[in-house]
Amino acid sequence: MPAHELTCIVRSCVVGCSLKASVSEITQARCLGRFYGWSQFKRWQELEKEEKESKKEKEILQNYIRFPTGMYLTPEKPSDVLPQKPLAERNRKEKNQLPTELYAQHHQLRYLDHSFDNMRRYLRYEHFQHLQYDQRFIPERLLFLGPDLAAAYFLVHRGAAIKFVGDDVWIKRDKKGKYNLPGRRVPDLYIEAIDASGTELLFEGFDNLNDLCHVRMLRLASCPYANDWMLGRVSTMMSQSLEMLDLSGCTRITAKGVSGLKEMKKLRYLRLEGLDHVKDLAKTALLLEEAIPGLKILGVNYDKALELLKRETLLLENDRVYIDAKGNAHVEDDHGRLFYIAGRVNERATVCDEDKPLMTSLIRREVPAMDDIEFEQLDRLSGGKLRHLLVGSPSGYSWTDQVETILSFEEKWKSKKGIPVNPKMLPASKRTVSLPEDKVKKMIETEVKGFVTSGTEEAAGTDESKELRTSSKL
Repeated sequence: MPAHELTCIVRSCVVGCSLKASVSEITQARCLGRFYGWSQFKRWQELEKEEKESKKEKEILQNYIRFPTGMYLTPEKPSDVLPQKPLAERNRKEKNQLPTELYAQHHQLRYLDHSFDNMRRYLRYEHFQHLQYDQRFIPERLLFLGPDLAAAYFLVHRGAAIKFVGDDVWIKRDKKGKYNLPGRRVPDLYIEAIDASGTELLFEGFDNLNDLCHVRMLRLASCPYANDWMLGRVSTMMSQSLEMLDLSGCTRITAKGVSGLKEMKKLRYLRLEGLDHVKDLAKTALLLEEAIPGLKILGVNYDKALELLKRETLLLENDRVYIDAKGNAHVEDDHGRLFYIAGRVNERATVCDEDKPLMTSLIRREVPAMDDIEFEQLDRLSGGKLRHLLVGSPSGYSWTDQVETILSFEEKWKSKKGIPVNPKMLPASKRTVSLPEDKVKKMIETEVKGFVTSGTEEAAGTDESKELRTSSKL
């Protein structure tokens, strides 16, 4: 083989390898670049509006000078053709300035997070945006199919099951994603029951469920995106027909959202299983049963709610606990310092890297100066919040497991460094002073007995007063 041919082959191989390497680096940079910037919230309506504006500008530029052959010339300055806005209404792009997102991403480069957890969060947020666009309202579907059949297509296509009036068959898609529904408007075809349990139905998806006047049953059990806003839509759209509602396992629902169902006067059964962590749910359920005659609420643990109420009562009756004007409870130590333990602060969980209900902060509070037994008693009555907040986490549903993990780690680290550890901040296995659980239960039982006896005495007093009134009348 001649020398010049060998040289050409070697050069082509080197160029090919370099091109492959550069292409792989570009694709890798694009994939990683998706996770560089923090997630930016943009609704699909905004993206659609931007796309329409860009298409309109492109058409204006292409029609500036157009030849019969189809070729065109664009102006040298697009500003000469495009309609001009007032200076105060122009954005940074129209002013030929760098976008704000570029500055934000430039500052975020020092906070690069290539962890799998960050990628999962990004993909989860992208999926959420896709759901918002997928569940948008389509007027053409309502026009050709009618409200009930259009809602049936919308629900069944997204994993729900529906049942029509006068038909005992539940219609849902099979394993291959196929289902059997009429292809055109059918008169007197109305949806009677909807089983959307476990689906990813959003608040925006209820725009497709308008004018459903015959729905008697709705199941939203274990829907990950069901929240108070969704309950507001349900109470306004189906208040005249809904009789059975299942909200079991909807962890984003609060007592305020449940109280918004009071306008549904035809509601007969409400299922609230798996919502024992919701604050004031039992009290709201009792008030809701009084507001709606004939309503029966299932799945509420009233015994546990009563125990939590007595714990809160014992906590607020403590001499060290003070309540501010906003209803927040604070513990005062021997030096007059206040420590938050309960109140109106949002205690919704902030997850850690393993999606556990905790967000560990680097801020550490000083330990309250008080007796160890009294500290344990206040911590137990507050459900572990006192020690939890001293660790540095401002929110969370679980006040025990993650706290013990952090305390055990800090105790090992400080013991290696020779740093003394406060006895109040030791893990449960190494605490010298611990309050037995039986003592707290006895305190609650005595409080409950006192409450019951006082109630019976008041009832007896009212009966005696009634007897005296009747005897005086005679």
